[in-house]
Amino acid sequence: MQDEMQRGDVPKSIQCYMKEKNVSESVARDYIKYLIKKYWKLVNQELTINNSINLEPFRRVIIYVPRMAQCMYQHGDGHGVPNLDTRDRVISLLIDPIKV
Repeated sequence: MQDEMQRGDVPKSIQCYMKEKNVSESVARDYIKYLIKKYWKLVNQELTINNSINLEPFRRVIIYVPRMAQCMYQHGDGHGVPNLDTRDRVISLLIDPIKV
């Protein structure tokens, strides 16, 4: 997070919550994790309740985009501060073929 601020990057959810509520980074991180869990449950619930076939393409987008974002950032920002874990994960997900 400090690297982003030094680059002049825009504030992220954790920094915004810290400033808005005047809390520590740890408290803000816990709150953002809580929100992620809460809204993943909501998305999954909505997708299982409404079974309309017409919504299938939208359903795939609404679930796969957040999944990809979570996969890319759940262990830190491997893009702003490159690391081998993120690189390996991207290669595994997008480049390496799946053996069947």
